[in-house]
Amino acid sequence: MVSKVLVANRGEIAIRILRSARELGWSTVAVYLSKDASHAAYADEAVKLESVGDFMNVEVIAAIASRAKCTHVHPGYGFLSENPELSQSLSKCAPAITFVGPSPDTLRIASDKMLSRELATALKVNIAPGRRVSSSQDVLTFGQQVGYPVMIKALDGGGGRGIRVVSRAEDVDEAFNRCLGESPSKQVFVEKALTGPGWKHIEVQIIGDGTGRVNHLWERECSVQRRFQKIVETAPSRLPRSGVQPLINASLSLATELWYKGLGTFEFLVNSKTGEWVFLEINPRVQVEHTVTGTFSHLPLHSLLLLTHLVLYVYLPTEEVVDFDLLRAQLLLFTPDTSLRTLYLDKPLPHPTAFAVQLRLTAEDPSKNFQLSPGTIRAADLTWPAGRGVRIDTWLSSNGHGPAEWTVGTEFDSLLAKFVVRGRSFEEMTQKARRVVREFSLGNTNLGSGSGMSAVRTNAAVLAGVLEHPDWSTGDIDTLWLERNAAMILELGNNAVGERVVPRGLGFAPAGNSSPTGPAASGGGGGGATITMLQPGSLFTLTLSPPDQKELETKHTLTLSSIGRNAFPEMLSGVLQTTLSSSTPQLAFKLEQSTSAAVGSAGEFELADPNDARHVGVPLTGKVVEVHSALLSPQKGGSSNSTKDRERSRVRKGEALVVLSVMKMENSVVAPFDGFVERPGKGVKVGAVVGEGTLACVLEEDGSRSQWVASSKL
Repeated sequence: MVSKVLVANRGEIAIRILRSARELGWSTVAVYLSKDASHAAYADEAVKLESVGDFMNVEVIAAIASRAKCTHVHPGYGFLSENPELSQSLSKCAPAITFVGPSPDTLRIASDKMLSRELATALKVNIAPGRRVSSSQDVLTFGQQVGYPVMIKALDGGGGRGIRVVSRAEDVDEAFNRCLGESPSKQVFVEKALTGPGWKHIEVQIIGDGTGRVNHLWERECSVQRRFQKIVETAPSRLPRSGVQPLINASLSLATELWYKGLGTFEFLVNSKTGEWVFLEINPRVQVEHTVTGTFSHLPLHSLLLLTHLVLYVYLPTEEVVDFDLLRAQLLLFTPDTSLRTLYLDKPLPHPTAFAVQLRLTAEDPSKNFQLSPGTIRAADLTWPAGRGVRIDTWLSSNGHGPAEWTVGTEFDSLLAKFVVRGRSFEEMTQKARRVVREFSLGNTNLGSGSGMSAVRTNAAVLAGVLEHPDWSTGDIDTLWLERNAAMILELGNNAVGERVVPRGLGFAPAGNSSPTGPAASGGGGGGATITMLQPGSLFTLTLSPPDQKELETKHTLTLSSIGRNAFPEMLSGVLQTTLSSSTPQLAFKLEQSTSAAVGSAGEFELADPNDARHVGVPLTGKVVEVHSALLSPQKGGSSNSTKDRERSRVRKGEALVVLSVMKMENSVVAPFDGFVERPGKGVKVGAVVGEGTLACVLEEDGSRSQWVASSKL
C-alpha cells in the first residue's frame, strides 16, 4: 500500500515535507487558503480551507485527511503539532490515520511547559525557579519572592509568542494579559528570567523510534534573538564539549523516559561564563531551525554505504560529509518495521567538524522597530543567492504553476525564507553567509526596501550586520545581545549590503541616484510590462476638480526638476517646478507609502492627524482583537449630561485602547494621557484589519497636559 500524507501546514515547511514525501514515493495532499497557496503547487492534491483558523482545527484536518484517504498526517511545526487531540482524533478515523509525531501521552507532557519541568525535576535535571499562575497577582507574589526580572510564558507558546520579560511590578498586568491572549489554551506560568551577558540558548536535536531507543544529532546555538524569536542559528555551538555534554545527557534522559518517537528539540539556557545551565522546554516536533542540523550532520563511511534512505550528497575532501534529511528520516520512522536500528541511527554519531548557519529572512522593517512589512512580492523582483553549500528554503515559489507573485499579510508569521549555509570551518561558513546575504535582493536593493516594484522591506541588513559584528567571530553573544547592539548591527549591515546596482535595462535607478541605469524594459518574468522611468525633466499635467464636478476644473503643470531619492512606490522625493503658485514656483516634495497592507478601503477607516493632540493613531498594521470598553460607549460630542456616561468613557495613561494581533503576537495601542474617549475611529472594531496611521480614537484630555504620543507596547 502506497503511503499518502496530508501536510497540515503552509509555507516553506509544507514545501519541505511535501518534497521529502515525494522522494519516498508517497502521495501528497496540501491544505491552503486562496491568498496563500504557493505550497499547494508541490502536492498531488490540494484542499482549500475556509479560514486561517482551520489550520489549527483538529476536526477539520482529521475530516480532510479521512476524505482524502490519507495514511498519515504531518503537522509540520506550530500549535497543531503539539496538540494531542489531533493524534487521538486521527486514531479514531476509519481506517486509522498515523500522526507523524510523538504519542498523545508524550505530547501531553512535552507540550506543557510546566509538566515537562516537573519531569525534569523528577529526573534531577536543572530548572529555573517557576510556577503556574492564574492571575497577575500570582506573578507579583512570585516576583517579590525571587526578585525581578521574571519571565511570563504561555504554557503552549512558541516562536517568541506568549513570552514577556517583566522588570518592574508596574508592568505585570499588561504583560500577563498579553501572554494570556497569545496562549491558545489561556494558560501561563512564570519563572525567574535568566538573561544578560553569558546566557546562551542551546538546544539538542533528538530522534527516537518509540521503543525506548533515542539518539541525539548534537546541538544548535540559537542565541541571536529578538524578543525571544530566533533569527540566526548555528550548528554545532562553539561551547566547549564539556559544557555541551550535560545538555545531551539530560536530553537523552528525558527522551528515554518519554519513549520519544520522531523528531524533538530539548532546549536549555547555558551561562558560558559560569557553566551554569537549566532546562527550558521540549519542542515535540520538527523545528524551524532543523535545517542546520541536517546540513552539518555527518556519519563515517561504513554507515554511509548502508544509509541509502538518508544520504543526499557526499563530498570527499578529507572526510565524508552527509546532508542529512531529517524530515525523510522522520517520515520513515512512521512506517512499519522501521526503527533507529534499521536507519543505522542507533549508535552515537561522531562529533561534526563542519559548521552550518541558518539565517531567517523576514518581512520586517528594522527602521520601524521591526514592524511587519506587508505587501505583494513578485518573482521578477527577487534575486536569490546560490552556490556550493548554500540552500534556500522559501514559500516564495510557485513550482511553475500560477502567477509568480505572493502576498505578505498579517495572518501568519513574517518568515520569507531561510538561508542555510555550510562551511568546513566557522570562518568559511561566515564568509559564505556574508556573500549569500549580499547576493539576495528584493526590488532593486539588498535591503528589500522596495526600490523596484516591491514595497516589502526585509531584515536582510540585520542578518548582514550580525555576521559583520566582531562578537559574531568571537562567540561573545547572548540572548539579549541583538537588542543591546541593534543600532550598531543595523549600521554594519547597511554598510555591508549597501544598495544593489541594477544591470542596464532592469528598471529604476538605485536609490539616491538621480540618473537612470538604462532604458525602460520589461522585467524578467513580468509578462513584458514596461516600467515608466521617473527622471529629471519629466513633465506632467495635473488636473484639480471638486468631487461634485459643479465647479470648473483647474489645470496646472508639474515639472520634475530633480529627484532626491527614487524608491517608488515606497518613497519618492525631489523638487517640482509648478504653476500652482506664482510666489513659490518650486516645491520640495516627499511621497511616502505608510503601509502596503491589504486593509479595508480608504472610506472604511480614517487617518489620525499627527498634529492633533487628541488623535491616537495605530502605529502598525494588524487585526483588532480587543478594544477598550470606553471605545464601545464613548461620550457623544466630547461631553455628556451624565456623570456615569462620562466615567464609562474614562481611560488612564498607559491603558490599552486597542489590541492588535500581528503575526499571532499582540500589540497594545495605549492611551498617551489620562482622558475621556470622545469617539472611536471610524471602522475600528474587533476583527477589522487596520493599517498604520489609522485613527484608533479621539481622546479628550483630563487635565492640563496636552501631548500626543502614538505608542506600542510589543
